[in-house]
Amino acid sequence: MAELVVKIPEELEKEIEELQEVDWSEVALKAIELRAFELKLERSRKLRHALFKALISESKLTEKDALELGRKANEEMLVQLKEK
Repeated sequence: MAELVVKIPEELEKEIEELQEVDWSEVALKAIELRAFELKLERSRKLRHALFKALISESKLTEKDALELGRKANEEMLVQLKEK
């Protein structure tokens, strides 16, 4: 497993030291995992938008219909990712 060194201001270090019962490595790991998930979701959203635009140009679906399908796909993908 890789290691990550994080520099924090002295004020924050003092606060962290007061809360020794917290596993700060776990807190940092969860924050990084969440941000990575958000970035993947955003990237995925942009790719789906481009795909929908291409599909719309030759489709009988309205843009509104395509966006609704995209929202449903987002919701389903979020459910699947949360299950992991």
